[in-house]
Amino acid sequence: MRFVFSILAFLILVGCTATGPKFSDHNAGLKPEPGKALVYVYRLDQFRGVGVTSPFLDNGKQVGILNAGGYITFQTDPGEHEFRTDVHVVDEAMLLDVVEGQTYYLKIFTQGVWRMVFNTVLVPEEKAVIELKEMRYQGD
Repeated sequence: MRFVFSILAFLILVGCTATGPKFSDHNAGLKPEPGKALVYVYRLDQFRGVGVTSPFLDNGKQVGILNAGGYITFQTDPGEHEFRTDVHVVDEAMLLDVVEGQTYYLKIFTQGVWRMVFNTVLVPEEKAVIELKEMRYQGD
């Protein structure tokens, strides 16, 4: 019986990881549309929170859903933005003044021992592209 529960737990965890195509150099060459900014959002493949799917919000509007090891891209308007996940645990929002024609890389990671917190942080392009190489696309 313990074996059956172990297999079920494993399948649940595996089922909550990203499964799309891997990030490539082509993805790194995307440019913002005129009048917009391009945003990459990726979620680290951490054990903590692996079973939680993370809807991602831009100013309260859902722009994608991320599993551990996944990434999305979207175009957004310039101006002040609040980026955050929308899960049943604690979500730490990030405020960012988005500039037209710029590309932004946002990383989601979890931390905490007694209560899990989902954080969103801005990452420099050089570091983000390295981390994105292991991510799988989860967009439409």
